[in-house]
Amino acid sequence: MQQISRAFSYLSQAFSLARSPGLRWYVLVPMAFNVLVFGVLYWLSATWIGGWISAVTAGWALDGGLSFLNGLIQFLANAAVVLVWILLLGVFASVFTLGVQLIAAPFMGFLAEKVDIQVTSRPMPDESIGAMIWRTFKREIRKTLYWLWRALLVLFVVVVLYFIPVVNVFASAVWFLWSGWLLGMQYIDYGADNRQVSFEEMLVRLKRKRWLVLTFGSLVMGLTMLPLVNLFIMPVAVIAGTLIWVKELSPEVMPEVV
Repeated sequence: MQQISRAFSYLSQAFSLARSPGLRWYVLVPMAFNVLVFGVLYWLSATWIGGWISAVTAGWALDGGLSFLNGLIQFLANAAVVLVWILLLGVFASVFTLGVQLIAAPFMGFLAEKVDIQVTSRPMPDESIGAMIWRTFKREIRKTLYWLWRALLVLFVVVVLYFIPVVNVFASAVWFLWSGWLLGMQYIDYGADNRQVSFEEMLVRLKRKRWLVLTFGSLVMGLTMLPLVNLFIMPVAVIAGTLIWVKELSPEVMPEVV
């Protein structure tokens, strides 16, 4: 229970730190980037699909005795365009965080570094900006290789559970918890990577405090499912994950790893 309550506490602390003068710009820049990419992709997609619907339905006017239905047809066509905009907003809001995770990794690395220094007062290892960007990019690829085949395995289990009566009610819970573990790992790893702790060692340390990581990741998962909230939850989650790393999992507080 203590690990679960601390996960809530770290996320609350992160929201407060995100507004502090020392971190504010490191939060606003990736947030602005997310909003810009989200807005452009959303506008282009919705405009194209809406234009296609309008073009297809342009010749649907009826003649003669059925002409009184033309107003209804036009209304339904316009309603379809509006529905597309609404549905696309939901789809983009649900999957957008995953789509920009790889692109935003260097920004998140800078933010995690600032949080680490502010909390621990210890300097980071000497490293050029180019080396840092390349390291974080490689780390994202490594994490992708870690979760990809496991995600397929979990998906298979979820599909099997779905077709078993009574047990199928747990299918969504299994997928949600798995996704929560992945997000917890993702955001805590920024702090580990900045301190150049290997991915394998980081995983061992995470497993020592599974409930903390799982609760934190599940909270973030729930927040990313809220439309528009997921545009700013990413940098907040990075701050919380870095706090968990430096206060709970780093070699300074957990020196031995078996």
